[in-house]
Amino acid sequence: MVARNGSVELAYDVAGPGEPLLMIMGLSGSRRAWGRLLPHLSGRVECITFDNRGTGDSDGVRGLLSMDDMVADALAVLDAAGHDSAHVIGVSMGGMIAQHVALEHRDRVRSLILGCTTPVGRNGAPPWRLLSATALRPLVGSARTFRLVAPALYAERTRREHPDRIQDDLQLRLQDATSVRTSIAQLAAISRHDTRRRLAELGGLEVTILHGEEDALVPIEAGVALADAIPGARMVGLPGCGHMLTTDAEEPTAAAVIEHLGRAGALPAAAA
Repeated sequence: MVARNGSVELAYDVAGPGEPLLMIMGLSGSRRAWGRLLPHLSGRVECITFDNRGTGDSDGVRGLLSMDDMVADALAVLDAAGHDSAHVIGVSMGGMIAQHVALEHRDRVRSLILGCTTPVGRNGAPPWRLLSATALRPLVGSARTFRLVAPALYAERTRREHPDRIQDDLQLRLQDATSVRTSIAQLAAISRHDTRRRLAELGGLEVTILHGEEDALVPIEAGVALADAIPGARMVGLPGCGHMLTTDAEEPTAAAVIEHLGRAGALPAAAA
């Protein structure tokens, strides 16, 4: 299916019955990156996944992006799916977009789940592995640069005991073949992201923060800062988990999302 934000076409899918859950993916990822979480949720809620501009089957980027651009894309998908509002989950960059959706369009957000994300784009040392991998990708290919960035994305236990799961992620990225141009355009939006002064406005909204305790790309302190700044937010730290929540900790992540949806009234009592 296709949604439109002005002249930009955005590919999206809808799966499952129940209340809508808009799912916003992170840097360079397509909607297929939700593949591990969807089986846990699609029998409980209506999962709306989409390709951010420049990824998957959506139109390419035409310059640098802003958070406003990506918020408008997300809302265009929600409109095309036929919903005035939805529960929203965003991970990494998608969690940044989700924050802006909730702050600028509170009436469209029934509840909010923020995974492995941060209230500010520029905080601490730059992610040199991620930046190096982005720069080298056109020269040496995605497979080699993925090995460079893997220690920043995955927990040590996953790298040691479950290389097959990391290999599955690599194959998905190779199939997506997201361009460096897209990554740079999205990084421009990330660099200007800062919601710290406004997060208190989300008080009264059901909010859950999910964060891997071994996240080397976005340290868990960023998740704690989000939880501290949003009145009533619930913080869930995931042991033995890095940045890639559903690769490192699929079952605990799914359980936390389902628990949130139950508290937010998105599930029948028995399902919650």
